[in-house]
Amino acid sequence: IVDVYLLPKNYDTQFRNYLRGAITVQPEIPTTDELRIAYGSTLDSIKSISDEIIYHPVKYKVLFGSKADPAFQAQFKVVKNPDRTINDNNLKVQIINAINEFFDVDNWDFGDKFYLGELITYITNAVAPNISNIVIIPRQPTQSFGSLFEVQSAEDEILVSGATVDDVVIV
Repeated sequence: IVDVYLLPKNYDTQFRNYLRGAITVQPEIPTTDELRIAYGSTLDSIKSISDEIIYHPVKYKVLFGSKADPAFQAQFKVVKNPDRTINDNNLKVQIINAINEFFDVDNWDFGDKFYLGELITYITNAVAPNISNIVIIPRQPTQSFGSLFEVQSAEDEILVSGATVDDVVIV
């Protein structure tokens, strides 16, 4: 038995559009049969005769935005560089674009672990020199600063950001 975890490109695009608000209804996760029909002939041609393929659709672990599980919702607090002149809204868009680039599907694999330090470094480098500092604050009152510094995804999950400009506060 061979377990195969699949992420159809069209489902990924639809799901990310849902997170960004481009579509209002969350797309349906592809079923095992839909995956078998779409990919079965290709995979059957390269598997061993004795192998049985079990098709598993991807699950997303959404981080940060309002569409994330409450335990993973957070707000980004950003300190602008006082020596730079930039509109707050433009800076928020740059930050969200950097976060979305960081969480591009090509950068992640099933079961990967997220480290906040890597994201903060990526954002800082992407929008430099427009910010001086950035921190993440969990939205759950029962959580404390640092509770989202490390997040593990399951073997059938891909990490994705649900953050929007509403989750970025310029201080």
